[in-house]
Amino acid sequence: MKIILLVEGAKHTVDLSEEGTTIGRGAAADIRINSNAVSRVHAKFFLKDERVWVMDMKSLNGTSLNDVPVTEPAAMQPGDTALLGEVPVRWIEEEVLPAHLTTAAGAKITTDVRVGMEDRALDPSASIFVPHASIEDMLAKHQAESTPEVVDSLFQRLAAMAGKLLGAAGLTELMDSVMTLVTGQIRCQRGFILLTNPAGELVPEYIWEEKPGAISSPISRTIARKAMADQVTILTTDARVDPRFAAGESIKIHGISSALCAPLIVDDQPLGVVYLESSLSKGGFKREDEHLLSAMANFAAVGIQRERETRFRQRLERYHSPQVVSEILKAAQNLDAPLLQARRCEISVLFADISGFTRMSEGMEPLQLASILNRSFEVMTEQIFLRGGTLDKYIGDAIMAFFGAPAPDPDHARHAVDAAVAMQQGLKAMNENRPEGYPELRMRIGINSGEAFAGDIGCEKRMDYTVMGATVNLASRLESGVARPGQIVAGPRTVELIGAEGLNPIEPVSSLKGIEHEVRPYEVPWV
Repeated sequence: MKIILLVEGAKHTVDLSEEGTTIGRGAAADIRINSNAVSRVHAKFFLKDERVWVMDMKSLNGTSLNDVPVTEPAAMQPGDTALLGEVPVRWIEEEVLPAHLTTAAGAKITTDVRVGMEDRALDPSASIFVPHASIEDMLAKHQAESTPEVVDSLFQRLAAMAGKLLGAAGLTELMDSVMTLVTGQIRCQRGFILLTNPAGELVPEYIWEEKPGAISSPISRTIARKAMADQVTILTTDARVDPRFAAGESIKIHGISSALCAPLIVDDQPLGVVYLESSLSKGGFKREDEHLLSAMANFAAVGIQRERETRFRQRLERYHSPQVVSEILKAAQNLDAPLLQARRCEISVLFADISGFTRMSEGMEPLQLASILNRSFEVMTEQIFLRGGTLDKYIGDAIMAFFGAPAPDPDHARHAVDAAVAMQQGLKAMNENRPEGYPELRMRIGINSGEAFAGDIGCEKRMDYTVMGATVNLASRLESGVARPGQIVAGPRTVELIGAEGLNPIEPVSSLKGIEHEVRPYEVPWV
């Protein structure tokens, strides 16, 4: 079965089979994505029962389908979008656009955003620059300067836009709505939404064309950058005589005479721009178009920021409990004391590993293997989150978590031990109710408490919140070198914090890799 996947704006025709096609940034992937947010082999698309399915390949940043996390293989339909980390992969049908991507006038909206951008000389005297104003200030000024009829008309337009944007599900549908509303109110031949990427560069994310493919000239990166950097709406009245376009002969060929560009700003934070083009034969843009686009851009910016925050929250919720996510989002607004800033703190670290899983999995089908791991991780992660813990990472068939960061927790040791007991009990219950043919699973858990380094670690393009230090190393060694299958082992500092009553001392250990001193661990009974 042949399908077309739209990946980073490029179409890939894939002859899909049961074996599937993988996507990632590594050489082993069938389709390569140049993004640090994507794992080497991030996800797989495959055919089963004559349907297309997507499966996450234990990626670091996860996969979602239509904004729903993919924890097990999920069936797809044409038009669905899978998000690999932060990179969308859409299943499209050639020459067919969904109904909601067609305006009443028949113009097309597309997410195929391969469009040229070029730098041009800038002559400020040839354009109108209007400083950005909040929607409240803009409406107040409009009421003071315009007739009641004009004010009422603007209110009605903005109210309709607000209602439409509030009902949008996901960023793609939001941009559909924004551009449909903008081009329905302002006559133009092309419209663009450009958003900033992590490096602060403007990237075309959405294109609207009155006649698809009729105009192929690049747009001005200069206008877009200035509108965003200076937080101004720019109106060029005639691009053919504007000195900035002297080098852009294609402008004259296609008759594009006006450009209108408004910044997308929320709380003085620039997110991108809305960029429109109109021809002289259509009359170009007028000052009232500038007023209307500026107002609409305010609403659009709030909607885009909301969708980004929703996506950020969903990503955080894969690693933190809801309470911790709320603390992180709250702290993110306090620039004086960021919660994720690198610091030393006392925490408890938990390592858990399904014993013998590598050997056990050699004869399993990939889908069965993924199903077992997903069910196991769901049991473990739930118990960690219930006690305010932070999921650091999945490591094959193992899991690493910690308690006491980023939000301080005076009872981090007790919460780590309680989570470990609940994890063992949950796995036991899962074994008792496992499907026929599924193996019985047993788990080793190591816990250690002490001072560690916690904070965002990585590079400019990719950061992860994690913990490091001797405390972390010892927790790992207790799990791999001391604990037996079905056993929980705690380090001496953990036992000191929770008390030794009810715990079973284990023979001192002096041969743990990377640990130079003797360790006196304890077993935590859980049955």
